[in-house]
Amino acid sequence: MARKQAPAVPVDPLDRGSLIAQAAVPWLGQQRGQLAAARREGHMPHAILLHGPMGSGQSGLALWTAQLVLCEAAGDAPCGRCPSCVLFLAGNHPDFYALALEEKASFIKVDQIREVCGKLAMKSFRGAGKVGVIDPADRMNIQANNALLKTLEEPSQETLLILAASRLDRLPKTVISRCQRLRVTTPGAAEGMDWLNRQQPRDDWEELLALSAGAPFRALQMAADGTGELCEDMRSSLADALATNQYDPMGMAAAWSKDRPAERLAWLERWVEESIRGMTVEGDRVNNNPEFRLPRGGAGVNIGAAFAMLDRLRDARALLEGSLNTQLMFEDLTVQLVETLAGRNAGRTEHQG
Repeated sequence: MARKQAPAVPVDPLDRGSLIAQAAVPWLGQQRGQLAAARREGHMPHAILLHGPMGSGQSGLALWTAQLVLCEAAGDAPCGRCPSCVLFLAGNHPDFYALALEEKASFIKVDQIREVCGKLAMKSFRGAGKVGVIDPADRMNIQANNALLKTLEEPSQETLLILAASRLDRLPKTVISRCQRLRVTTPGAAEGMDWLNRQQPRDDWEELLALSAGAPFRALQMAADGTGELCEDMRSSLADALATNQYDPMGMAAAWSKDRPAERLAWLERWVEESIRGMTVEGDRVNNNPEFRLPRGGAGVNIGAAFAMLDRLRDARALLEGSLNTQLMFEDLTVQLVETLAGRNAGRTEHQG
């Protein structure tokens, strides 16, 4: 189905005010309340770990919390008007330090951590304490994690360190255990769809929201990046292959590895998952669903191979940002996909008729 809507406009990551506005969404109300209460009651910890699916709002909530702590007004939200808030929003607050990935870098480096930790050890310029934000904290390399651990173990007075992350499995347990954790939740599907449609009406929000693991800000970014068109390309490529029974796994792998591989893996995972559900769950809801799927089991698909394919896709998504050859990974996956469609499982599962 053709989609002719203009691309959605995502929040500008360089616009601090727009990022902070993300924290005001309804589904983060509980988290805002907890953070405001901690500040109001004088129980703010020295380190907070905000974690949730990518694009669920932890980046905006981290900045909102930093501004709240530095705000000179007594309230449960940053006032936006006091001298500290004005400096913060302008990017000039002398007691606030933000750390992110350097341009074209895959990981946050140890020198970056040492620089920020050194600044946090200094005396507050404005006397209201110091705040540092590390985002994405789950992209620190081993040396950076070790350097941060020293600061977490011996924090300086009136210092708050905020870590924003989407993958806790990439953070050492020693770092996690020294932070107060606060999970950033995603909204329900209906609430997420309603919010997205208020940003811009599109007929593919449901698919983009599913690909983003229910995270609306991630879905919004995907729309701006043309992921809706990418989904159409994936669907068309596989439909043609199924219709003609002519596959070119090496060609597919070469093309997919060079163009938004993470989004393509997410689409393939959802496609195989929904296809398995369609093959194993009976009922009108499934049988009448017109969504493009793998052929039903009677058409030659080995359901055991389909489950194995799903496991491989999940493993590939977890490894994608590591040091691996993306094209070789896609070649392996597309070959297994061909074998799955042919009713085989790469010699690892007995053929099922």
